[in-house]
Amino acid sequence: MRQHIGGLYNTDKLIHKKLRTLSVIIMALTSGAAAATTPITLVCSNPYQPGSPPFTIDLDPAHRTVTQSVSASPNVPASSTKYAATFDARKIKYSAGSWTYTIDRMTGDVSADGGGSVVMNFPCHVGKAQF
Repeated sequence: MRQHIGGLYNTDKLIHKKLRTLSVIIMALTSGAAAATTPITLVCSNPYQPGSPPFTIDLDPAHRTVTQSVSASPNVPASSTKYAATFDARKIKYSAGSWTYTIDRMTGDVSADGGGSVVMNFPCHVGKAQF
């Protein structure tokens, strides 16, 4: 037997409360998913070439790609290349030619392995609009 309370039956209030809770959970999950798939740009420096301009790595988790871009310098032309990548909770990996790049998701730092004998590390930070 349903009990009438303030224009709604008590079972109707319970259903309404559960639906409201479910909608809040769905909004939280979808906003988190959107944040997890938002492209991010890393700005990296090359300590092995101190005079060179920074390079960028654009991370696109939704498409599982990274785009590595290098600004023009006196010795190197500008370039931008997209690579397939694997994204997991701790790292992002992609290969460019004979090099395998690993991005640490906690620090943003990038290591490049050129076949086991050569490993280089590039400090990076998340690029943010300055104005």
